[in-house]
Amino acid sequence: MHQGIILSVDYHDRACVIRWFDPRTGKEMVFSEVPTNPQALLEVVAAARKASGRRRVAWIQESTTGWARVKDLLGDRVDFQLANVLQMPLPPKARSRKTDKTDTARIQREHLGGRLPLSHQVPTRWRQVRRLVALRENLVARRTALRNWINRYLAHETWLDRTGLWTVAGQQLLQALVQQLPAIDAFIITQKLEELRRIKGQLKAAVEELLLVYQQCPEAQRLDAIPGINIVAAVSIVARIGPVGRFRSVDPLIAYAGLAPGIHESDQARRDGHIGGGGTDRHLRHYLIEATTYARRAPRYAGAYGRMRKRRGPRVARLVVARMMLRSIYKMLKEGVEFEATPAAATAAAGS
Repeated sequence: MHQGIILSVDYHDRACVIRWFDPRTGKEMVFSEVPTNPQALLEVVAAARKASGRRRVAWIQESTTGWARVKDLLGDRVDFQLANVLQMPLPPKARSRKTDKTDTARIQREHLGGRLPLSHQVPTRWRQVRRLVALRENLVARRTALRNWINRYLAHETWLDRTGLWTVAGQQLLQALVQQLPAIDAFIITQKLEELRRIKGQLKAAVEELLLVYQQCPEAQRLDAIPGINIVAAVSIVARIGPVGRFRSVDPLIAYAGLAPGIHESDQARRDGHIGGGGTDRHLRHYLIEATTYARRAPRYAGAYGRMRKRRGPRVARLVVARMMLRSIYKMLKEGVEFEATPAAATAAAGS
């Protein structure tokens, strides 16, 4: 157990709650309104270092916004840890009242008991690439929302055939229709079409930046060899996984991607539940499932896809292929190997 002062922190932009605990003496204090500025935080750490003597100070903070700047500020003055509050056990129902003080008490209690789940501290470079990936995802989501709105409007107010609406010909037809709409509706549609044009240019610029990242990222270049994963998806998958070493095996990565089915057991009965849940990365899952459109045809995955499709249908079969793909990706990133479209056993059988 940590022998120095333990500082459990509930972080906020303006003021933090910091619980001070000395394991040697059992002394405990709560500072409920510590200003969130460099001087105030450094003063608390300096006092803790002085009280600890030669023992290290532990700074334990929730994995929320702001941890990166706090970590950079404190540097090697503390042992910096990020608490994964999503994986922490919930308090008893009788003590369900949530406050900043009770949050720091929970963090401290789990740490002292050796049960505190920790979050990965994403390095600066990976955070930057993730923000770029998220920018493109946000633009795609906004484009989809605008297109859906226009589609719903046309379905509700007109008899226009919406087949191929977003092709060049469809856009020309839509522009002609705008001239015939009531003034207010024409204004609204025109504004949305103008936003779509801006998003198209922004998406092009974002993809060009992702291409630059791809050219300097051997991990993404490796993943690009998997059928169904293009340059954008390769960079996005690598960015969302981050340093693969943070997963001790492939199973935690599968759970992180939201591809591990829940399990319901009662007596002798057992059935699979829904995939996903809190703490999973739905975007990573989306990239993998989308890639199965082509990956399911690869010799490595085609057999499993066909068997599962007969038993459970195409949707479950694609989930199985997505899990298999993630196992391949984990090995490729962990061991630095290239993708093999044909399983090793099949290759050996063909050569015998």
